[in-house]
Amino acid sequence: MRILVSNDDGIHAPGIKSLVKALAPLGEIYVAAPAVEQTAKGHSITIHQELKVQEINYSHAEKAYKIWGTPKDCVDLALSALLDFTPDLIVTGINRGSNICNDCVSSGTIGGATAGFLRGIPSIAYSLDFGREFDYDRYAEHVLETASWFVKQRFNREFVLSVNLPNTGEINGTVVATTGARRTYHGQCTVREEDGFKYYTYPFNHPELVDIVEDLDHDAHALANGYIVLQPMDYDLVKQDSVAFLRNKWNER
Repeated sequence: MRILVSNDDGIHAPGIKSLVKALAPLGEIYVAAPAVEQTAKGHSITIHQELKVQEINYSHAEKAYKIWGTPKDCVDLALSALLDFTPDLIVTGINRGSNICNDCVSSGTIGGATAGFLRGIPSIAYSLDFGREFDYDRYAEHVLETASWFVKQRFNREFVLSVNLPNTGEINGTVVATTGARRTYHGQCTVREEDGFKYYTYPFNHPELVDIVEDLDHDAHALANGYIVLQPMDYDLVKQDSVAFLRNKWNER
């Protein structure tokens, strides 16, 4: 088996190094990841400019490419130009921080995996929740278990598998869950002035969860209570159960 690995925290981040090591027993690993952190770049791509690429040595990988682009750039470029084969599996992560609730829209980790999904390749996104220290190696067994299971399933091209790992003392099991909260970010923008311009920095700190649904069928609650959370992710943002409603309203005008 040949596996392509990417992330949004950057190619030298500890999370992707742990991911590559954890997946090594499954087959040959190839890495195509951003040169610098690309957190919250979502599904964005680079157009109308060149993508700089450097091949580097990488532990446990057959080949590794350091790319000055977004996570989706990295996966798209690997599939289009850097690799002379189609991988059997694409895996992104392990992200520093969970990707649940409304954060999934802007997640570069999920964006990179979606690039593989759109090409018809089984794709998984791994994230480790906020909490204690980020000990990614601790989750190697669970990464290997979920990846080796998913790649064998006949439905593995129907969605991106998002896997959120709990950053708690004990892992109590694995659940499949839907969204069960909203994330909000607080803080004021900082601003400085130079040469007639104003420069604003948007605050990014640990988010606050609101409207939490307190049962194990919902992601935020399950994750906080020590469960690995599996979620099927799709790129379609259309609210399907509102299509007929909107059509009727438009026709009534």
